[in-house]
This record gives sequence, C-alpha cells and structure tokens, in this order.
Amino acid sequence: MATASKSRRAAKPSPRSEPPLLEWISAAIGLACALVAIGFVGWDALTGERSPPEIEVRLVAVTPTPHGFVTQVEAINHGGSSAAQVTVEGVLSGRGEPETAQATLDYIPEQSRVSGGLVFEHDPRAGRLVLRAKGFADAS
Repeated sequence: MATASKSRRAAKPSPRSEPPLLEWISAAIGLACALVAIGFVGWDALTGERSPPEIEVRLVAVTPTPHGFVTQVEAINHGGSSAAQVTVEGVLSGRGEPETAQATLDYIPEQSRVSGGLVFEHDPRAGRLVLRAKGFADAS
C-alpha cells in the first residue's frame, strides 16, 4: 500500500513557479500593440488635422427598377472633421424639366466614405447628372 501512494505522488506534476516563455512572449506582443494603439490615438488627438468636412459625391452604378432608376452614389469625406446629416443631391437634365433627387446620409467620419442611393424617374445614363453635397451638420 505504501508503494501505491508513492506512485500517485510522483505522477503529479510539480507546480511551476514562473510562467512559460511563450506566455511572456505573448504578453510582450500584446503590451506592444496596446502601447502603439494608445500612441497613435494620442498623437492624432494632439496634432490631427481639424479642417472642415470636404464631401465629394461620386456615381457608383445605375440600376433600373420597376419604380424608376436607382442611382447608387458614394460620398467621400476628404476633410479632417466628421459630418452628420449630409444632404446629397442629384440633378438630372437633358429631357425637358430637370429632375432632382435627394438623400440624407446620417454620418460620414473624417477620411472615409459612405454609400447611398437616389431614385430618378428617367434614366440618368441618358442625360446629364450632376451630383453634389448640399449641406451637413457639425458632428463634433
């Protein structure tokens, strides 16, 4: 009986006093990534460009539907500040009276792009389509 209890004790691994090397390496990589992210956010907060929003509107695609023509547009904010409630307007001319469509994009962060759509009764590919941002609210 004494030999059975000795073999059980020997089978148990002894607790380690220090974490394995792989844990130290993983912790160091995680710490480095966290410090780099905090550094970038801090740097941008202190020295980042704070110019007003500069909204450019581009045509992406035109899709015919049973209810008109959906014009997919992309609004790109080249500025250093975010814009909210961006009103995008498209004016289609070339056949009689110009046709106007508008959409409001909720939020466009600085240096980013957001997609939306305008619906026209006539095909925008057959006329002259002018796209522009008409206005926005300050998002800061």
